Amino acid sequence: MFCISSALVMRVLSEASPPIKAVCAVAAACMVGARFAADFRSLCDAAERLVEGAAVGGGYLLTVFKCLGICFVTQLGCDICRDCGENALASQLELAGRAAVLISALPLFTAAAETVRLLLDV
Repeated sequence: MFCISSALVMRVLSEASPPIKAVCAVAAACMVGARFAADFRSLCDAAERLVEGAAVGGGYLLTVFKCLGICFVTQLGCDICRDCGENALASQLELAGRAAVLISALPLFTAAAETVRLLLDV
């Protein structure tokens, strides 16, 4: 409901004052993100309990959540850029986000390659 009412306010502000609309859009996005963060924490706790029972290292879970966080922040930034009419900047941010995910996930790729190498040696 908050998002719908915010969208209506943004529509009115887009004609009256585009700079104020951009600031309000960022504020609304941050408020929604803060609300989601509380729910996301309970999801993280449940995933940690699941990993504790499995034979998977906690570092892998940390890497996955780091990549997930990069995706969320990148998407938020891209949406804000597009709302402000900066499509080229949004595309560059998407590219940077993808590169950050690949760099962050490099330890997972390395571990998978090492596991395959060990299996092929046996």
